[in-house]
Amino acid sequence: MKKIIYQLGFKLMLLSLLAIAISSCKKEDEAPTDPARIFKPSDVKIAAGETTAKLTWTLPIMSTGKALKYSIDFSTDSLFSTIKYTTTSDTAGVTVTEENLAVRTKYYARVKANATESQPESKYVRSSAFQLTGIQLFLAIRDAEIKENNVVLRYTPTVGLSSIVLTPTTGTAITSTLSTADATAGLKSVTGLTAGTKYTAELFQGTKSKGITTFTTLAPTTYTVKLNPGDDLAAAITGATNGAVIGLNPGTYNLTASSFITQKTITIKSTSGNPSDTKVNYKEIDIEGTGAGITLSGIELDGTLNTSSYFLNLIGSQAVNGSAATFTNIVVDNCIVHGSTTAFLRGDRGTGARDFKITGITVNNSVVYDMGANGTSTYYTFNITKLQFSTITVSKSTFYNCGPGLVLASTIATGDQTPSVLISNSTINGFGGSAKYALLDANTNPINFSIQNSIFANTPKSSTVVAAAIRGTGAGSSIAITNSNYFNLSTALTGGTALTFGPAVSTSTQTINLGWTATTTDFTLPAGSALRTAGNTGGAIGDPRWTF
Repeated sequence: MKKIIYQLGFKLMLLSLLAIAISSCKKEDEAPTDPARIFKPSDVKIAAGETTAKLTWTLPIMSTGKALKYSIDFSTDSLFSTIKYTTTSDTAGVTVTEENLAVRTKYYARVKANATESQPESKYVRSSAFQLTGIQLFLAIRDAEIKENNVVLRYTPTVGLSSIVLTPTTGTAITSTLSTADATAGLKSVTGLTAGTKYTAELFQGTKSKGITTFTTLAPTTYTVKLNPGDDLAAAITGATNGAVIGLNPGTYNLTASSFITQKTITIKSTSGNPSDTKVNYKEIDIEGTGAGITLSGIELDGTLNTSSYFLNLIGSQAVNGSAATFTNIVVDNCIVHGSTTAFLRGDRGTGARDFKITGITVNNSVVYDMGANGTSTYYTFNITKLQFSTITVSKSTFYNCGPGLVLASTIATGDQTPSVLISNSTINGFGGSAKYALLDANTNPINFSIQNSIFANTPKSSTVVAAAIRGTGAGSSIAITNSNYFNLSTALTGGTALTFGPAVSTSTQTINLGWTATTTDFTLPAGSALRTAGNTGGAIGDPRWTF
């Protein structure tokens, strides 16, 4: 019996010793004995700016009392197959600049603790991707300065700017050298570009990038005919076939009688792309019958000489103005239009609601003024009631001294779809009157109406009153004003009350008074104005031409 007890006790003692040994092994295994692990940095962070980036890391866990040195590599790929720059540091951080790394290029960094007399080097630890954003000296490119084969690039005048490299999506890059005068002037005209091509332009001071921007040259224009001043523009319009493009060389042209664009869609375009050197004195442009439409581009259109009533007038036919018609599109791009006493666009002649139909009406990068004599006309600027339309788009444009209201679509009529009106990045001043609705009268018709990134001010224009800013109660309508500024909007010049926007949802709007009156014609935003950064993407609001 004693022998058995002795044997059991001996076995239990062996088991206890084995357990202690196993426990010791586990503790030994858990201790970080791998030098590459003990001395490895951790928690690598990167803070990158325009021209510098600071890389920092947490010291290795066993670094206390040791003078460690670190090696840092930078690569454009996460596997570090190609090292672009290497440096060292004896602290837990390093700063790199555009002298070391290219701007606007994605990089990764890795860092390790170097070997010491008693320890081998650590393993690498890698950062997330980062890039130097680069300095941006390029200014916004003006739409009117982008041509088919050339462009004007503007930038902050800076001593030492040396070149601009323009790289097409395919093909050979073009280098345009900047003289001292170019650097001081802050602009460079670059020629020899390919039409209809997207370019990336990069500005350099020596080898350092100082700005980058992109643009697309205009698509090539194939003119059906080119006219010179003194040629008969009216005859060219009458004789044009569907799809014709009439080019106007710089100078002045006269349309002393109404011009009919009959059942065809044509383009009239200046060959220079500059409305300041190509002018047409018009009487009235009549868009007549199914299939009729027009594009006007790069022209000053002046109705004062010929006592114009309307600029654009939609009619079914010359014999019966109200006969049904389905028009194509109307485009007014990069134009200056002025001098009609009644309306910019009349589209209400259809005998019945929806007798007239059109897909789109576009006004872009244009200035329109003196339309509807001091706001006393009874016609809206876009007088399109009874016109079934899909879209009206007004962008990067200025309207001033115009009719008693902006858009009229009030005749009760349910169309095939809800029409949309979008006004963006535009400036509107000195309008309203005749007891009309200053911005929109859709009555009970469903409509999507949006004003964004725009400035509108000073209504009513004359001594007449304004009924309200907006009328639009149609079921399913969406009416919104966002990222815009307005001031001096009232029901009357004296004794009136401030206009409200009725059914419109107003978001991120401001009421900064810019000092404009109803007769102001220069709408340049003051330097440092809060409106220069009030847009929904952080840019300026209003017509961009007034921010340069």
